[in-house]
Amino acid sequence: MRKKLQIYISSTFNDLIEERHTAVEAILQAGHIPAGIEQFFKESPVKIRKRWIDESDIYVLFLGGFYGLTLPDDESKSYTQWEYEYAGETGKPRFAFVVTDEVLRQMPYDFAAIEYYQQFQAFKQSVMEEVPTYYVADVRHIKMVLRDVLPGYAARDDLHGWVSSKDIPDVQKLLEENARLKAELEKKK
Repeated sequence: MRKKLQIYISSTFNDLIEERHTAVEAILQAGHIPAGIEQFFKESPVKIRKRWIDESDIYVLFLGGFYGLTLPDDESKSYTQWEYEYAGETGKPRFAFVVTDEVLRQMPYDFAAIEYYQQFQAFKQSVMEEVPTYYVADVRHIKMVLRDVLPGYAARDDLHGWVSSKDIPDVQKLLEENARLKAELEKKK
């Protein structure tokens, strides 16, 4: 029975569009299901993120140069950091991609001058100490890493994933077989 893992992709958006797109492509090519917040929804941003993380099997973080929007009720934490911490609290396997400083210098932003730069650096450091981290100097590297690491996650018994209904035994047949065996057992008593 082949299972498809749902993989939650987390990042700031404007600085990592190409990286996110590459990850989505690689996840789909590997036969899994990418998930992430790409649009605005009617639900509260925290509520929808929480639900999508809960429903996912793996959490993947991309860190570029922005810290991101802060939570309305806690400006010391960005949505991205909150997602990362929540995924950890729920026991989701996590790993991260960190865009190299060389690539960041080529972007049209002065990241050091951006608001929340110090919070971002502290968050980035904690991520690099807590979870497997892969450096991104080129988006092709994202594809290679995902191609190499996803089979290991797919083989894990503790990650349930999604399974096609054609791979699930016919429950009605199992119930009928169970009833038949119960009747046989009763006759032997």
